[in-house]
Amino acid sequence: MRLLRELNNITAHYFPLAGNDFIVTTFSNEIIKLGAVCWEHKFSGIKYPKMVYGDNLFVQQREEGSLKEGTGCIDLKTGQQKKLNFLQSSVLLTCLFQESKVLARHKDQDRKKTIQLIDIKSLKIDWTIDTDLQRVWGFDKGILGQFRGKNEFVFLDIRDGSIAWHYNLSALGTWLDHDGRKKQTQVNKIIGVQDDTIYALLNSGKVLLLDIKSGEKITVLKNDRHPKFDTFGNSIELDFKSNKLIQLANQDFIEVDLESLEISLTPIEDMKSSGLENFSNVVFDSDHVYFTDKNSQTLGALNRYTHKLDWIYKLPQERLSKSEQPRYGRGLKLKDNIFYVLDNKNTLHIFDKEVESV
Repeated sequence: MRLLRELNNITAHYFPLAGNDFIVTTFSNEIIKLGAVCWEHKFSGIKYPKMVYGDNLFVQQREEGSLKEGTGCIDLKTGQQKKLNFLQSSVLLTCLFQESKVLARHKDQDRKKTIQLIDIKSLKIDWTIDTDLQRVWGFDKGILGQFRGKNEFVFLDIRDGSIAWHYNLSALGTWLDHDGRKKQTQVNKIIGVQDDTIYALLNSGKVLLLDIKSGEKITVLKNDRHPKFDTFGNSIELDFKSNKLIQLANQDFIEVDLESLEISLTPIEDMKSSGLENFSNVVFDSDHVYFTDKNSQTLGALNRYTHKLDWIYKLPQERLSKSEQPRYGRGLKLKDNIFYVLDNKNTLHIFDKEVESV
């Protein structure tokens, strides 16, 4: 792993692209593309990248002095704004699915909200439903949503937006938190979909498995390998290639085989001896899990097979006063062979994971 460069004044809305190109947004109201073709796009108000399709960079935007949000388009080759009246009153809600589909929330002149399925390739609306989903996730097999103020899931047919099934989370009952208070079971995050199963992390630390076709509960997983806690954390991720759920929690590496639902927990001795811990979200590839330790201001790469630390990097603390908070990594992204880390001082650190440090 070798440090390639560091960029200052970078917001959380940075965006890796194919071919080691990337886009950053600065606090000086610039969107900058770096790589084979470079450009700067200056703007007023608020504007940040949401997704790329073809030669188009779609951005969420709000004009200066306005509360109205919408979606704009920038030419990925030139950095020039494209005229796109079609999405001016719509906000994109999901990443791409089914190659060119995306969900958007549209607000009309009367501030009425609807949900639209948009084909971003043809820039046409496939359908509109007269509702407002508070949370929504798009998958190739359909759309999962949660109505505002309701503790239930709905699954929408991707063909027309009709509701295929409901799942009431109240059926899971309540649980007791660390100080004995009773809490209603809710969803913290959707981990992902594999085959015909939806994996959702609950606020109790358990993982709910739902059948994507029927909405029926398959099971609720608990971490039965931990000596003290039977829970998972927010850093749990779905690895499609290995067909596993993985998590680096504190100093333990946890895997759930999705075929057998067998759970393994491996204490990481290298992390214990180095005094490193992980309580943040991770990124990963087939060989490593990449993490950041806020307390020691250190980045690391855990080998998924040997369970050893193959790389440790201490973030530089120079030019910081004694009264300042130390520099630590927080926003991690991985694209191809490039590892990106945005720290709390708004510096983006860019590493090539295929090149050894000199």
